Amino acid sequence: MQKLFKPDKQWTFGALAIMLAALLWSLDGIFIRPKFYVLPADLVVFLEHALGFIILSPFLFLGWARIKLLRQKDWLAIGWVCFFGGALGTIMITKAFFAAMDGEVTFATVVLLQKLQPVFALLMARLILGERLRRSFYAWALLAITAAYFLAFGKTGLGEINLLHSAAFYSAIAAFAFGSSTVFGKRIVNHLDFKSTAALRFGITGLLVLAYSLFTGNLFKISDVSASHWQNLVLIVFTSGAVAMFIYYYGLKRVTASASTILELFWPFSAIVLDYFINHNILSPVQIIASLFLLLAFLKIVAMESAPKFEFTAKVTGGSGRGARLGFPTINLDKPEIDIDYGIYLVESQINGKIYRGLLHLGQKETFSEPASMELYIKEQLPELSGEIKIKEIKRIRDVRKFDNAEKLKEQMKIDLRELERS
Repeated sequence: MQKLFKPDKQWTFGALAIMLAALLWSLDGIFIRPKFYVLPADLVVFLEHALGFIILSPFLFLGWARIKLLRQKDWLAIGWVCFFGGALGTIMITKAFFAAMDGEVTFATVVLLQKLQPVFALLMARLILGERLRRSFYAWALLAITAAYFLAFGKTGLGEINLLHSAAFYSAIAAFAFGSSTVFGKRIVNHLDFKSTAALRFGITGLLVLAYSLFTGNLFKISDVSASHWQNLVLIVFTSGAVAMFIYYYGLKRVTASASTILELFWPFSAIVLDYFINHNILSPVQIIASLFLLLAFLKIVAMESAPKFEFTAKVTGGSGRGARLGFPTINLDKPEIDIDYGIYLVESQINGKIYRGLLHLGQKETFSEPASMELYIKEQLPELSGEIKIKEIKRIRDVRKFDNAEKLKEQMKIDLRELERS
């Protein structure tokens, strides 16, 4: 059973980053994307990803040592995120907004179906990632989702909803695509730095949408892109596009997928606030009350929640003796099928019925020349071990880093040991 601890700065910074990304996305939906109504949706999505990848591509090269060691499961997660969240989801939500602009249906239909995204994400985070947060989180999550609905429809109600319009179909697909991408995105950033993750998403998504645009023939309508369109595409890159995704993955690395999908509901809140200050549209009493409840849910999730501490059982395996040669003999463990952020952890280990505190290394070797592994260091001298060891996280110490030589690695290990000595 996973235990929960008080939130730390990393959790808080991650949560605020998710909310900032949501604010930038609200700018996109209200003020920028509608200006592309006369262009094909897939052409717009391709151009924004191509320009975004130009900005993010340096991180692809800087993170190549980690990228080339990703496992098949990681690449499948990347493929899911790029296809569903990057290509399909973005095209569908763009088509949904464009379809709503024909006057046959209001934007309320698009917003209503888009609010299914947290439902998909919460279910998949539980089933795929095994996230089990305390009950209070789910209570605040339900409050946030409910408040988001009242905030979106506090003036018009649900009477203008048309679920049979094509905009509703596009919105429902986008909700599933984005919700599932939050979950698989979390799996990626557990094993890869957020900068490389953002670059991979934009690069692969750009290729996917390029192929689709060639198939539809819409790529050849690029001559219809006016100077003002190019200006707005650059604006997207530095706000709701590449920059927002960069910030988002920074946050997702530090919070759970379940928390992220609720914090993304900052989008309707920020959209309403921007509409008030820019367009001077007055909030209804229902919207004001919903805003207060939504803010309360955000504050509770940011201030009271924290990432669950992992707890698992791993088998002892043979090693190469690398740790012993460095002066820090370690116990090599198999890597169970759990989604944990790579790093160095202070842990408790149960060995032969006794509890020992130690340091757990999970991730690539410090030379980045081998795939991810798991090693446990404890100060006590123990006889040759076999069987299983129970591991429970106390706290995360740092990321896995690359070292140029063994001496620098040994210096860092001595620094890490201070956490063990203080515990």
